[in-house]
Amino acid sequence: MRTAADYLRKHPSARPSTIAFIDRRNAVVEQLKRELEADEAAKRPTNKSIIGRFMPWFGRRA
Repeated sequence: MRTAADYLRKHPSARPSTIAFIDRRNAVVEQLKRELEADEAAKRPTNKSIIGRFMPWFGRRA
């Protein structure tokens, strides 16, 4: 994701409103990523099966 600094490097005379928009957009994207990651973490199965709990090596065997 391009930052405002990257945009300024390519467009040195960019308008301040454009720079502010890029910053706002990046902040929103980061917030959405954090929320999505939190939702994914909540959906992950937390209860293991009996075999997975008492014999964790069982699922990793070749």
